[in-house]
Amino acid sequence: MARLMLFVCRPFSLSEEETVRWMHEQAAPLAATGAERVELVRLGAPGVHGDPGCEWLIELHYRRVEDAAGAARNGPCHDLVADLRLLGMRPRLVVADSGEPAAG
Repeated sequence: MARLMLFVCRPFSLSEEETVRWMHEQAAPLAATGAERVELVRLGAPGVHGDPGCEWLIELHYRRVEDAAGAARNGPCHDLVADLRLLGMRPRLVVADSGEPAAG
């Protein structure tokens, strides 16, 4: 299972409630990229109390790395990354191949 992960900073012009709704709206079209599953995850720093200006992770699961890489270069994902850059949300896109257990 390959994963395409898009990390973005919170849009500070929106309230927390508006941010949650907006992020769901942005993630919804990504289901059309052939992903088997799309997950939206709010990230925070451990040990930091309150709102640390959280980031978000949109995680898309694909059967093959090639499918994940293709989705990143084309269509809704490519367009979303371009829009997020224009909004100053500093998107970071990475592809992860299936993992292996750590020795130990």
